[in-house]
Amino acid sequence: MSSSDLMPKWQLLILIAISYLTWTISIIVGFAGHLFYWLIFNSFGRTDVKKRSKLEWTSDNEDEYYAIIIGAGFSGLGMSIKLKEMGMNKFVVLERHSHVGGTWYANRYPGCQVDIPSNLYSYSFEMNPQWGHYYSCQAELADYLEKCTDKYDVRSYIQFDTTVTRCDWLDERQLWRVTTVHKNSDDEKYYYGRYLIGAYGLLSNASYPTDIEGFETFEGEMCHTAEWNDKINFKEKRVAVVGTGSSAIQCIPQLHKKFGISHLYVFQRTPPWITTLPNRPVTSLEKNIFTAVPLIQKFLRGCIYWRLETTVFSFVYRWPIRFVAQKIVKYILFRQVKDPELRQKLTPTSDFGCKRILLSNDWYSTLQQPNVTLVTNRIRQVKPHSIVTYDGNEYPVDIIVWSTGFKVHSLHIPMFGIQGQSLEKQWSQTMQVYYSLEIINRNA
Repeated sequence: MSSSDLMPKWQLLILIAISYLTWTISIIVGFAGHLFYWLIFNSFGRTDVKKRSKLEWTSDNEDEYYAIIIGAGFSGLGMSIKLKEMGMNKFVVLERHSHVGGTWYANRYPGCQVDIPSNLYSYSFEMNPQWGHYYSCQAELADYLEKCTDKYDVRSYIQFDTTVTRCDWLDERQLWRVTTVHKNSDDEKYYYGRYLIGAYGLLSNASYPTDIEGFETFEGEMCHTAEWNDKINFKEKRVAVVGTGSSAIQCIPQLHKKFGISHLYVFQRTPPWITTLPNRPVTSLEKNIFTAVPLIQKFLRGCIYWRLETTVFSFVYRWPIRFVAQKIVKYILFRQVKDPELRQKLTPTSDFGCKRILLSNDWYSTLQQPNVTLVTNRIRQVKPHSIVTYDGNEYPVDIIVWSTGFKVHSLHIPMFGIQGQSLEKQWSQTMQVYYSLEIINRNA
């Protein structure tokens, strides 16, 4: 691609105008749908009737619960709050860490932040007018969940440092038996419940590559972005980061800017689609407005939701707006990366939206620094002090940071349903869940 191939500004402006027009129509239609839903289901006091409905659970056994929730992240805490709201106090939350937060407690790598606007990435019933940025960092999100835990008084229901090792459906008792082990003890403890709610998420169990030789022979220091080691000293070290997914996109620029490394090698398997991150601090005036008039923040949340829904629909149903977005993002790549060879390495081969779209303002600029090398050949072997790729090149490194994602395609907790059927075996071909709520094998 040469400079003559760069999209004319007038064409770019037309594409941007089409995008904004599409978003505007989506927002109007979305709010109209909200109004229609409210008129049909929630008008004339019907919401109050729903709120007054309470859950009931009768059992003579103290160790039996209405629900057992695995995980105290966004999902687990949200479920706990709503169970309490419906008058149900006979539930327990099992959390393997010593704090609430789930993903936002486990992931602490430099630059860790949300890639969804904070006004949307929060509970609809607990809007936060004091967000520091439009896209919050890990620490702020973890603090938000801590405050929600205390405000809604659900901390007493959480068993911290408790790891679930197995779940069995007991046909004779019509209950789940959940086997756990506490961090400070090897003794097993059992919990029994009518409903088992898996709220342990996907983005906390680190995944390491299994097709690279010599992984265990490396004599330098290693860590995973999902298992960050604050004790590693990066100053004046040769650092390799393997992977260019969401975590790497956030971590690598921070490593380069703030850790004083001598050279950074970035190992890329496939180039991702990257667009700009429209992040900025939330002003004091905005915070005061959101605090004084919560409806304004709710309206902003609705606008963000329907704008993003338009993007999702364009991927699922292959609307033409998807190609408009792809052209705009390609324009960003061309404008920011001047070197044709590097630009070719960074140009995605898949269609826009086939894989997760990443947001960053400093990814391309970081890769163009003189002490940063982008490696696109696959890694064949790890040696005691280097990494070797399939083309025979060897890269000397002191530290390896694995940013190779999470274990999202396997069941981390052995689960057995009716007549001892294994859920892992049932899902060996494909995962199937009824309306995203119940497993065919058993109600979990």
